[in-house]
Amino acid sequence: MAIDALTETVVSRLLVEGESARSVAFGLAGRLAVESPDMPALSLALPFTLAAGALEEVLGAGEEARRAAHDAWRVAALIGADSLALRVQSRSDTIAALWDAWRHGDEVFRTDTR
Repeated sequence: MAIDALTETVVSRLLVEGESARSVAFGLAGRLAVESPDMPALSLALPFTLAAGALEEVLGAGEEARRAAHDAWRVAALIGADSLALRVQSRSDTIAALWDAWRHGDEVFRTDTR
C-alpha cells in the first residue's frame, strides 16, 4: 500500500473515526503483515509521523487535531522502539514479526484494541 494512502488512513481514523493511534497501528500492522510481510517494521512509523505533521500544520489550532497529532507522534516513537527491539532480540524486523510480537504479549498495542 502506498505511503499516501496509509497516511490518509491514519488521519481519517484518528480524526473522523476517533480511534486511538495505538488501535490504528495495531490494525494497520495486521493488514500489512498479510499484504507485505517482509516490509521493514519501521515503515509503519512513517504514516504516523506524516499524519502527525499534517495534523499540526493544517489543523493544529483545534484541540482534537492537537490531541490526535500528539497521539500519532507517541505511537510513531513506540513503533520505532519496538522495531529496534525486534532487530536486537530476533534479528527479524519485518512488519510480520512486529505484528506477531504485538499479538503475543505486547501490553501497549494489544491491550488498547480489546
